[in-house]
Amino acid sequence: MNHLKEKAHNSQLPFVIALDGPSASGKGLIGKMLAAKFNMQYVQSSIVYRGLACLCIENNVDVNDAQEIIKLSEKSDLIDVIKGIDLNQELIGNYASKISVMPIVRDNLNKHLNRMMKTERRIIMEGRDIGTVVAPYADLKIFITADVEARAMRRYKQLQEQGKECILSDVLELLKERDLRDSSREAAPLRASDDAFVIDTSDLSPDQVVSKIENYIG
Repeated sequence: MNHLKEKAHNSQLPFVIALDGPSASGKGLIGKMLAAKFNMQYVQSSIVYRGLACLCIENNVDVNDAQEIIKLSEKSDLIDVIKGIDLNQELIGNYASKISVMPIVRDNLNKHLNRMMKTERRIIMEGRDIGTVVAPYADLKIFITADVEARAMRRYKQLQEQGKECILSDVLELLKERDLRDSSREAAPLRASDDAFVIDTSDLSPDQVVSKIENYIG
């Protein structure tokens, strides 16, 4: 049994998966499916970015007020403060994308993520820079992607199912803006690490994606 396969299938062994990719590429569902299959804890790194964005919005902090945003990002109880809040809102997601370009904010929030990873022996951390920055030591790095039109339709349907009003063209434009910010920012831009297993999910079902990953693990 190879090293990766042994770690994946033996729940007594520590196992870290870095799951990266652009917004609405299907990372969340894939991460949850893998966590259930391999007895792992699934964590979205976006929880700290969206959580900080939520705090900023609630405190009427302008998205360009770097000093106040940095101050809030240093809160040691950030994760506790945002528990129970619906963070899956486009306003929060768009704000989070804008503040995520700030290097000091990313450094501060990465400290929260690193504390999470140290407390869990078997963890799937999902985000934009997990394999390249947060957990470059991960046992397995997966980069999930899809064309922006497919991702916009997925996000649109998801929001509709949640009873949230939205317009497909607006969702598409927000994703394009977010992609540009994520991939062009100076601090930890969105990209697949050289040793990542890259999967385009545009024409794949979640089960097919998970099957590809299982075959890769062996």
